[in-house]
Amino acid sequence: MLKPTTRSLNMMSYSINSTAIVVGCGLAGLSVALELLRKNIPVTILEKGDNWGGNSIKASSGINGAITKQQFRNNITNDSVEQFYKDSFLSGKGQSDKKLLSVLTKNSAAAIEWLTGEDLNIDLSLVSKLGGHTIARTHRGSGKIPPGYAIISAISAKLQQFTENANGPTLNVLKNATLKRLITSDSNSVVGIEYEKGGVRDVLHGSHVILATGGYSADSDTSASLIKTYRPDLLDYPSTNSILTEGDGQKVAARDVNAELLNMDEIQIHPTGFINCLTSSASTEDTNGKWKFLCGEVLRGVGGILLSPVGNRFVNELTTRDKITEAVNASCAISPVNKYGIKGSTKVSMIVLNSNDYLKAQNHIDFYVFKGLMQKVKVVELIAILSKLSGQSESEIENNVQTTFASLKQTIYGDTSDEYGRSSFGTEFPVSKDSDYYVGLVTPVVHFCMGGIKINENAQVIDTTGSVVPNLYAVGEITGGVHGKNRLGGNSLLECVVFARKATSHISEN
Repeated sequence: MLKPTTRSLNMMSYSINSTAIVVGCGLAGLSVALELLRKNIPVTILEKGDNWGGNSIKASSGINGAITKQQFRNNITNDSVEQFYKDSFLSGKGQSDKKLLSVLTKNSAAAIEWLTGEDLNIDLSLVSKLGGHTIARTHRGSGKIPPGYAIISAISAKLQQFTENANGPTLNVLKNATLKRLITSDSNSVVGIEYEKGGVRDVLHGSHVILATGGYSADSDTSASLIKTYRPDLLDYPSTNSILTEGDGQKVAARDVNAELLNMDEIQIHPTGFINCLTSSASTEDTNGKWKFLCGEVLRGVGGILLSPVGNRFVNELTTRDKITEAVNASCAISPVNKYGIKGSTKVSMIVLNSNDYLKAQNHIDFYVFKGLMQKVKVVELIAILSKLSGQSESEIENNVQTTFASLKQTIYGDTSDEYGRSSFGTEFPVSKDSDYYVGLVTPVVHFCMGGIKINENAQVIDTTGSVVPNLYAVGEITGGVHGKNRLGGNSLLECVVFARKATSHISEN
């Protein structure tokens, strides 16, 4: 018999076995919960932490969609599902599961409509072109709230209505509770979970279990660490992910139902995680700590460039994340005795935006400035920062910066082609001493896991024999196959919504 939880289910209308159990409440888990409740299926959410949102709530660049109303309103009329598929497939180095990627791209416009429709009414009116995209298709809002936070807030508000629902399907939430085991029947169907809360273990039985526990990029310290097992070379990299992102779902599913794990060595390194070192209040832990705040890709999308520690451009800032990371690692060594106290082995570049392009991402940049991660500077201050970082003289760096900005001006005005292959720029970078720039120091960070649990087009979990595990689904970063060897920016939030809706449709129809 189950013990009482934080809020009892409406037992007059539903039996405990009709309840769907959702493990994790990032965008994937919350989307699953909302859709199931709308389909009159009661839900219990199990969340490892104390807050909703997971890593999704921190997403700052946006969510992709092809052939959307928002694109047409922004005069973007040349996109297609086929081109979106091609961009994503190329980003994944041709290793994406073609069926899953087709589901993702074909359902992208419907996902944007689901978020922006009358019920949720989320503002995703701005559309930008991120790295690896041939066309602008990454949606975000026009206000000050980042897209991840806006989406999570809107869905959370809708879900709150179901916790107060006396006559229909109810939502039960268990926070600070960790998944420990999948419970199976004699026929190997998943019929519930065992979890731990406050040092006490308990069980929940349900009709379906949906795993949405995210990736494993913070799983570096435990004896069963997935990072140690599959990518020990990344143990020293900082991460942008929550410390709770430890691969719980992958480990439990592989152990208890022989779920197949795909591409577990494919972990994305994002090239731009902020180093908090530019303010006098920044501590050594702030500067060299394990956890970093992501510098949103939208800053490069609106015209931002990357400079090496000696003031040179070194890469197409709008190519895929893996290629930018390779270039940073090759071109951005710093002085081991730099004036910021950054560990000498760290590779560091500078994100730079001019005052015109700043206006295109003002809300993002103002937030970063408020957090002390970026600064508004004159060119002489920009040069001084790089000198302190590289150990080279300010005169040498001034010459490099002036040469870089002059070359960039010629490229922007079409006089020359970009030597790094970038075809889309913002406005020119003037060299006037009175010009304003917005700058921050950034370094490569562990950001996303492309590997995970194998699923089919309905988000059903597949075991090592190739068979469906009855009543078990997985949605979001916990899964593998969609993104191949490198995720295209903006596809993470999209994956959560698309496969949440696929899973819930399959559950309600069966």
